[in-house]
Amino acid sequence: MSWFPLVVSVGVSVMGVGRMLIGLAPFVVAGPSSRMLGFPAAHDTATTRAMARIFGVRDIGLGVLAFYALRHPETASFLFLFNAAMDGGDLVTFSIPLLRRQGIDRAAWASGALALTGGLGWVIAWFLLPGAKL
Repeated sequence: MSWFPLVVSVGVSVMGVGRMLIGLAPFVVAGPSSRMLGFPAAHDTATTRAMARIFGVRDIGLGVLAFYALRHPETASFLFLFNAAMDGGDLVTFSIPLLRRQGIDRAAWASGALALTGGLGWVIAWFLLPGAKL
């Protein structure tokens, strides 16, 4: 981990923990986190909670990979861009209900903002890697 600039190590650690906390939310605070993002209470069903938990597992795994990248610098470039790509997919996912006017605008905007912020963070971390090139 010593070759990483301190700002990259701290930033990636914060993003990794944040991703794992987001992943844990559907398991431990599903209702409150859903409401905080703006999803209607009527949409809080066993089915939506199960789907949220599937994606929660994904986010926990992506957070673990962030820490793996800090310990294995040869993987950092790929893993940072991989995390950014997942956030890009999330951004597209939450753009669809906005474009189709499906009635979850507040939740879609909030979730899209999280995805955009996270994705930009991973791209910035990637740019800060020694030898990063487009």
